[in-house]
Amino acid sequence: MKQYQFIYKVFVGLLLGLLAQIACSQTDSSLIAAQFGELPKPENINRVISAGPVPDTFLVSLVPNKLLGFSTHNLAKDMKKYFPERVQNLPSTGRIAGRDTTFPLEKVIAFKPDIIVDVGSTSKTYISTAERIAKQTGIPYIVVSGKLNESAEQLRTLGNLLGVSEHGNQLGDLAEKILTDAAKIREQNKDKPPVRLYFGRGSDGLQTGLAGSIHMEAVDISGAYNVANEAGKDLTVRVSMEQLLKWNPEVIITQDKYFYDRLTTDPIWQKISAVKNKRFYLVPSKPYGWVDHPPSINRLLGVVWLSRVLYPELMSYEQYAQDVTEYYRLFYGYNLTKEELASFSKGLE
Repeated sequence: MKQYQFIYKVFVGLLLGLLAQIACSQTDSSLIAAQFGELPKPENINRVISAGPVPDTFLVSLVPNKLLGFSTHNLAKDMKKYFPERVQNLPSTGRIAGRDTTFPLEKVIAFKPDIIVDVGSTSKTYISTAERIAKQTGIPYIVVSGKLNESAEQLRTLGNLLGVSEHGNQLGDLAEKILTDAAKIREQNKDKPPVRLYFGRGSDGLQTGLAGSIHMEAVDISGAYNVANEAGKDLTVRVSMEQLLKWNPEVIITQDKYFYDRLTTDPIWQKISAVKNKRFYLVPSKPYGWVDHPPSINRLLGVVWLSRVLYPELMSYEQYAQDVTEYYRLFYGYNLTKEELASFSKGLE
């Protein structure tokens, strides 16, 4: 009897150890916050599900031929042309991660994915969601840290995991160049007061990101000072016009065309230095916002754009144009025309 008990304990111990390793194992990269389930070999991964809008943008660039759909919505007509034909016709699969889950488990299983990928927040909520979905479906699920300054390693890591290491390295190299160039510009300006910048979100421009917000990462990397840092730390917040008049930013940026147009006519906004001095800018937003929405690798374009907006003496238009054009070619498989580039670059020539 004791011999059987010993064998049983050894067997259970080995089994629990194996399950723990499979259930949540750390890979070679510190960016992999969690992995649930045993991953297929990279060369055997052919069907990939995105868990949300942030991984959408990673996967549409890394594995356009393996992505099964967009998590939140189909591409708008004016966005489709920037992607290969297969990507243009991808369905809306539904969102798994985050508050607004719209992807029923039976539908997830019906797609027969080889893996589910999430990129972005690595909070307990997202980790527990990944664990639950993996257990209930039997589909491997990974969660990758989504900080913008780690974009190069994210792309290389996911490229290796998903069987497209060469392409992942190409994307990672461009991401690294963009971030390195921004770091050099910050270093050259370290002895100067940073440009005081406000990012107006929404149609009235009175929503913005606070200190440390994921929505302000491109601004932070550019070296500008987010005036809303003085209001505390969080994701986003509503601010008053009185508060903005006190902050008196030197530069205002927005991705909302209605708000941008309002800046040219609203007498209250005319009192702010950025508007008085005509230093307000409409951020390009095709196919995704360059500074935000979603807060993913699309913001690398925002880093390049902000460098040209804020430091034209350090970021030449030729360098800006080269980086933007190369991004579209590598990340979207699209060759920008001179006219399209010019439409993204009003006031930057």
